[in-house]
Amino acid sequence: MHTGYVDAMLNLARPAEARNALGDLEPLEVRFFRGGGWCPARRHASLCEQAIRWGADLICIVGADQIHPADMLCRLIGRWNEGYEVISALVPARGYVGWQDMQPFQRMAWRLKATPLGLGTVPEGQNEMEAINPSDGDVQQINFIGSGVLMFHRDHLLALTLPWFAEEFEPATMQRTACMDTRFVWRLQAEAGARVWVDTTIKVRHLHTFEIDESYPERFADWAKPGVGDPAVCVHKPAEG
Repeated sequence: MHTGYVDAMLNLARPAEARNALGDLEPLEVRFFRGGGWCPARRHASLCEQAIRWGADLICIVGADQIHPADMLCRLIGRWNEGYEVISALVPARGYVGWQDMQPFQRMAWRLKATPLGLGTVPEGQNEMEAINPSDGDVQQINFIGSGVLMFHRDHLLALTLPWFAEEFEPATMQRTACMDTRFVWRLQAEAGARVWVDTTIKVRHLHTFEIDESYPERFADWAKPGVGDPAVCVHKPAEG
């Protein structure tokens, strides 16, 4: 673990109250669990299992490669108390994905462009989704986001068929695909009937060899332009289709 992450976690303020099923505020106890296992999916499942055994009502997954504002948990619980049933925060991407409509190091979350597809259908292809714009609102409904900062109720988790999280890979190359957490978010909607929201005001930094924040897309804007930038650092690939 990065020491910066540990410092940030030690300084997280603990929220005092949370809304129960009746809408009343009750005292809130917070406990941290470290997920264990051979892959990200197993570690995610492990921490959820520990939280359920402890008796958690709300579970918040927090990435161990990030720096979080000290009031983050309090703000997430504040959104829960306002009625946002699954609440998340934007995390800057650690680099640039050329086939997506994104800037380098952009804070990413997505929504479907048109009427949502059938609940059993996972959208395929970039043409069906659009990246959210933080300037469109402090809290926005979304369909896909990573699990860097993601809070949900235990009932949503238990409504899902097992496994809650699963790795996927390309058989020809054995290369793992980065969809384990975004598929989980989609399943919270498709199987548990939850609505997912993102608080765009919570500023998370993604740890690499440096802390990535929301200023980096503009610092490295030339990466996203064909023929510009250092190809040894980032290869521009035009969108397919």
